Formats: sequence, C-alpha cells, structure tokens
Amino acid sequence: MPEKVKAVVMTAPGEIEVQELPYPKLERGALILQMQMSGICGTDKHAYKGEKVLYGGTEAEQEIVYPTVHGHENVGTVVEICPEDKYLIEYHGQELNVGDRVTMCPNIICGHCWYCRHIFAYPFCAKNTTIGLSFPSNKPPYVVGGWAEYMFVPPRSWVYKVPEEMPDELASLTEIFVVSATLDRAKEFSRLEARGFGFADTVVVQGAGAMGCMHVAKAKMLGAGQIIVIDESDQKMNLAKEFGADVAINVKDVSHQERVKIIKDLTEGRGADVVVETAGTARAFVEGLDYTRRGGTYIETGSFVDTGEVAVNVHRHIAAKNVLLIGNSNHPHTGYYQAMHMMMKYRKEYPFEKLITHKFHLDDGKEAMERSFDPECLKVVFVP
Repeated sequence: MPEKVKAVVMTAPGEIEVQELPYPKLERGALILQMQMSGICGTDKHAYKGEKVLYGGTEAEQEIVYPTVHGHENVGTVVEICPEDKYLIEYHGQELNVGDRVTMCPNIICGHCWYCRHIFAYPFCAKNTTIGLSFPSNKPPYVVGGWAEYMFVPPRSWVYKVPEEMPDELASLTEIFVVSATLDRAKEFSRLEARGFGFADTVVVQGAGAMGCMHVAKAKMLGAGQIIVIDESDQKMNLAKEFGADVAINVKDVSHQERVKIIKDLTEGRGADVVVETAGTARAFVEGLDYTRRGGTYIETGSFVDTGEVAVNVHRHIAAKNVLLIGNSNHPHTGYYQAMHMMMKYRKEYPFEKLITHKFHLDDGKEAMERSFDPECLKVVFVP
C-alpha cells in the first residue's frame, strides 16, 4: 500500500487544500477502502460557510472539526480488513472480504448511553461522531472521510455491501435516500384521523436539490396524491417533475403570499397535508408552516447544522393549526439495504443518476466545492 494518500482537506471555513496524508494503519473492527465515489453534502457546504454546530442545544452539541477530510456519502472497495473481522463488520453479519464494495452510515454511536440503549432507529447518542465531520486530518487515522484516494472506516461503523449490479452513482446516493425515511415516520401517524401522511395526500417539498428530489420520489412511492415542489431553479424543478412532482413553484416568480394562495387553491383552501423542508435555510421553516393545513404535518429535515434563528408565532403557526411537527437531524441505520433495493427496483422510473450533475478529481477540490453552490447544481461527487 502507498505511504501517502491524496485527499481534499477542509482546513478552515472557506479553505480547501489538496494534501498528501499518511496512509492509515488498520486496526481491529476497522476497514480501509479504496474510494470509488464520494459526494459533497449540504452539511459540507454549511461547514465551508462556517456553519459548524451540530445537534445544537442538546447534550450531543458539537462542532465540525478543522482540518478534516470530509465525505460521508461514500462508496469504496475494501482493500484491508482483519481476517477476524470478516463476519463482524458488515451490518447483517455477511462475509466481508477484500474486493467487496461497501457504503456506510456516517454516524458512529457509543452503544452504552441511555439513548443507545433505548432508541432503536435514530442515533441520538450524546457521544455520536460522524465520518467526514468529526475526525481531524492532522491526527491518526487521518483520512476518516471519502474525499481521498483511501479512507479509514472506524470501528463500530455501520457498513453495508453494495450489490454487484449497482453502479457507483446510485450507491453514493444511498445515504440521502435513507434520509427520506422522515416520510415513513409521518406514515406512522396516518392511523390517527387526518394526521401524518395518508394515502392520496398533498405533499409540498421545499427545495428541489438532490435531497428534495429523493423526498419527491419517496412521496410518490408511498402514495402521495399530489406533489408540489418549491425552488428557485427551473432546471431543478424540471428534474423534480421527472421524479414525480406534479406542480413546481419558482420562488423568484411569485411572492410568499402568492405561493400560499397557489397551494391553498390546489387543496380546496386547506393547505398541504404534509410539508417537507429540504432547502436548508431557517427562513424556509416559517414559510413552510404557512403552506401546511390545520392538523397537517411539517417535517424539518434540511437544517442539519445551526443556520440561525427565525421568529415563529407559536399560536398562529403551530398551536392554532394543531400542526404535527417532526424534527430530524439524522436517518435510520436500518434503512440502507431497503434504499439500495428500491433504487435498483425503480431506476428506470426515477432518473437517480441525473442527480449527479458534476464529477471532479481530487486535484480540483476547491473548484468542486465552489461549484456545489451553483444554483443549477444538484450533486457534486469526487471520483478519486
């Protein structure tokens, strides 16, 4: 194996460098991967802007570290594994060998705290660490992120084998498709009258980026009757229509009050049954509550970092409307194989590959990050 690993390192907010880092040393319970593809996530973009607080206001509050090798939407090939671990690392205990392609959930939990012992699906662990966000690149094992030629996957990571027939492009999108499990959570409440996400409901998705399009696809799969997408990019909204959106509203063409009226006109004056925020701005939260009908469901899944505060009229926006509010800062580690299966099953119906609009080599790390902020850009990936 090489002595050095080329990697894209975020050294500080607004600063990207291509560096040569030491090749990591294998340890029990860990993997070393040769990277095939790694995406730039909205969280990475927030870190680049200096918005670095995760799980703010909770016992798990922490900051994204600098310098670090980012990249938690990953697919790579196993190049090193301890022989004793071949049946221990993969999520279901499947045999794992050199040459197998894998992806992983980025969250690593302690397994001992109250949350780890009581919460099954969502890692609320106060000691939660995150691949690509929590591990400094100036200390061993150096490359705990996918923006590199080789990557160290820490012990206790949730690791999943990628089907042989699945292209890297789809495998690298698995994590963001799993995040759409917020809609599955909303389905759980549909047994209550007019709550949650029911069959033939109207769903509004704020933001038509890659995450938004995945929520559009999931909403259609789960039986939405009408899907409305809101964004400022016609290109993104046209793609969202390929994923199943029925109506697209450009925020640059109509005011907020006009958008509210359009949505109410489409729902017999009520408002949307379900609204999902994937735009990643605090402002969208208040706007989305205005789109939601009385007794409707609002899903906040775009604010994975602290992006500031907004004024909310608690009576008007939440109490008087009896809104069911679902907050989300993570995704279920139980959902990866289901997500891969469904993407492969429906790959002819949904153009998943089109979500990746730009591919870059590691040498172009700075350009890749800056391009990811382009309004017409969806998913940027590194192909080491």
